[in-house]
Order: sequence, then C-alpha cells, then structure tokens
Amino acid sequence: MDRITLHHRTAAANLPLIELDGLRTRVDLADRLGPVGPFDEAATGRYARGRRISGWVSRAQADTRRGELGPGLVTFTVDPRRVLAGRAAEREADPAGAWGSMRTLAEWLADAGGDVAALPDDLEVHQDQPVRAKLVRLRAIDPEPGALGPYAALVAAVADTDRVAAKLMMHLGLAAADGDADHPAYLAACALAWRDEEDAADLGRRVARSDAEAVLEAVLVEHEETAADGVAALRDVLDGLRAEAAASDEDVTGLMLERSELSLVRITA
Repeated sequence: MDRITLHHRTAAANLPLIELDGLRTRVDLADRLGPVGPFDEAATGRYARGRRISGWVSRAQADTRRGELGPGLVTFTVDPRRVLAGRAAEREADPAGAWGSMRTLAEWLADAGGDVAALPDDLEVHQDQPVRAKLVRLRAIDPEPGALGPYAALVAAVADTDRVAAKLMMHLGLAAADGDADHPAYLAACALAWRDEEDAADLGRRVARSDAEAVLEAVLVEHEETAADGVAALRDVLDGLRAEAAASDEDVTGLMLERSELSLVRITA
C-alpha cells in the first residue's frame, strides 16, 4: 500500500530542532506538540502521555490550525495500515471517546475507494513512534499576514530566486533576531531557510565558498528601494558586524555566523 503524506504544524522555534534531529536516524515530533491536553490525557497504551505524532492529509485543514499550533510546516509519510485516524470534530466533542472510535487510515481509505481526495477534510492521523528522518521534510513556513514585518518584501524577492543569497540572509536575520523567536527577523530567517522545493545537494558547498559579505551587500543594494525598511534593519546589523570586525581584527563572515549561532541557541533552548 502506498505511503500517504501528512501535514504537521508546529511553532517556528521548533524547526531548527527538527532539522537537527533529521541528521540522526529518527525525528521525534511528539515532543513538539506543546502541553499535553485532554485528548492526550485520555490516551492509553502506546499513545499515552502525549507520545503521538499527528498530522492531516489535507493541507487546507492543517492551515486552519496555524493560529493554534504555529506557522512551521512539516510533512512526513506514513503507512496507512500502521496509523490511527479520526475526525477532528469527534476529538473536539469527546476527547476520551475519540480514541475508542479511531480506525486505521487504511480503513478510511477503503471507505473512500482508495481516493485520498475523498477522505474527510478534517481527518487527523496519529502515529505512535518517531518518524524516520528520511521521511521528514521541512517546508516553507506559513506565518500570519504581516508577521514578517519589514522583511516580507526581501523574503519574497530573494527566497526562491537566489538560494545562496537566501541562506546568507538567513544568518543575518538570525543575528538581527538576537535570540527572540517572535521577532520578525527570525520568522524571515525561517522563510529564507526552508522552501517547499528541496534545495540542490551542493547548496551548502556553494554557500561556504561564496564571498558572504559581498553577496549580502549586493542584495541590500539591489532591494534598498523596494524593501527599504527591511534593508535598513539588516544593514544596521551588517554595519555593526563590520565595525566590530574592524575593532577586533576579525572576519565579518565569521562574526556573523557566530552571532547567528548564538541567537539560534537562545531560540531553541
């Protein structure tokens, strides 16, 4: 039986942790659910104490939960015979009873004649074990309108057109966020880092070989009129790094990466 793609929502601050997990064998999305609520408290056996990984077959249904669960979007695939599924309406009406009425996703598919599109729009799917890392993909974040603040125009202009520049701008955005997961610059960094289309395998090597300061300066100059506020904010950060580098006889790129990493450590702590 073919595997089915699920859409999982989470806070943007969780995405770097999930990516880090992805370097290992399995990714534990269960600990990205937040506080255990009535639904999890009612679970028994292998699903008890919040040990579930949940998602929706319908991207539209996942989008309706953005305000509750966060703008981070993760997809992974499941074997329909090995996961439980139930309607969101039933879970909300009777959290405890919902577990008793769940069926495997394979049974739901059988009722739908094997057509994924014919499944109920609010069908939730629950898996009880970490997902194999190779099955997980981080997608472009889907923040609330206006959440990217002054960086929205820059993200729109660069994220999909120049992936080397986008990855370097991500580091500058992390430095600008200064450890604040709610800062528009952090959300912009996430939007620059992860896209719906998978990056080329050699992107990391191309980023490492680039003249980071020159690439960033070129981007800021190119968009200083169409994205004035975002450019001004990031230029302040870059100029500050330049001044610090000159005073300490250090490398601007190295300082930016150091500041980016420190910011990320604070965000994911």
